[in-house]
Amino acid sequence: MNELTVAQVLAALRARLAPLAESETVELAAGINRVLAADVVSTVDLPAFDNAAMDGYAIRAEDAGTPVTLTIIGHALAGHAYAGRVAHGQAVRTMTGAALPAGADAVVMSEDTESTNGAVRVLRAVHAGQNVRRRSEHVRAGEAVLLAGRRLRSHDIGLAASVGADTFVVTRRLRVAILSTGDELVDAPAPLGASATYDGNRPLLAALVKRAGADLIDLGISTDDDADFTARLEQAARARADVLITTGGAAQGDADVVRKHGETEFLPMNFRPGRGILVGTVARVGHAMMLLGLPGNAVAAYVMYQLVARPLLGWMAGAGEEAPLTVQLPMAVDTRGKPGRVEWRRARFVQRYGALALEPLKDQGSAMLRTLSEADALIAVPPAGVQAGEPIDAMPLAALD
Repeated sequence: MNELTVAQVLAALRARLAPLAESETVELAAGINRVLAADVVSTVDLPAFDNAAMDGYAIRAEDAGTPVTLTIIGHALAGHAYAGRVAHGQAVRTMTGAALPAGADAVVMSEDTESTNGAVRVLRAVHAGQNVRRRSEHVRAGEAVLLAGRRLRSHDIGLAASVGADTFVVTRRLRVAILSTGDELVDAPAPLGASATYDGNRPLLAALVKRAGADLIDLGISTDDDADFTARLEQAARARADVLITTGGAAQGDADVVRKHGETEFLPMNFRPGRGILVGTVARVGHAMMLLGLPGNAVAAYVMYQLVARPLLGWMAGAGEEAPLTVQLPMAVDTRGKPGRVEWRRARFVQRYGALALEPLKDQGSAMLRTLSEADALIAVPPAGVQAGEPIDAMPLAALD
């Protein structure tokens, strides 16, 4: 079978699935990282009234041609409007956010004035509307400010509150089960026996799944035994998992147990690390789940998750594919590629050519999890390689986690 691109695999998987349809209402504070199921519509104009954008004096712009002295007739503070009207030759001391007094059409900054004995000397001309925030210039009542399908960030919550919302309608959380497979795996602090190793994949995936805003179902470690693996599948089904993500046991090895269950197929992919992904549907106790079988090597599992699993989870949760951020930066050194494949390698940010550039790490083993902690980005090295100074696609790790 020909090796597939990420876009081809995601298109094939989307064709088998549908985004979540169930929704729920949550308080604003609980909205962080949730996916909107309905638009947030403003109940107010923002600003709700014309107000000062600077500390200074509210005046009639026509009074401020050449330096002129105006009579101060009052004060306006945020939340405490001046009740009178500004006439020719008058000014109101006004603080940022205060309602613009009637009759005034501009605010002259404090820095452009001199005040003394109840009067203010305006040193610079201003035009009508200068240093004034006009009513509804930012948001109009009835306008949708956040659209369905958006994953909510901290600033979104602030925006929703500022337009009068106190709840969000969001899709329910995706339920994602994770499972490591392999007779050799144990969890710390259990002692390591002969040929055993601690499982880093499941804690890695647990953090990624939580970061994706999903409900985590930790199935632990399955041995390479069909009965044990079947029991874990039934546990996931009873927990009503939408997706089961496994690591290891998904290729063509003698002890690979995952591919023996459900209607699955192995999709070879055109990048490394990771030869491909096992996909399919697994049903137990009357409940069907999407199966994503990731590689057993930690870095390969991480790369496969970011390129395939994460966009798919975002799409299933109603947030679109949420493809990882990719930027182009120059390579700091000549970098060889490998024939026939794109190599996602770990790299550090360095200063070259008067700007930020990328330098590959020396060690690139697909089981070397420490290299992810030492790296700043994943870079896509094409088969032909890249010369120093040439741009290359990079995924900053800070944007992934």
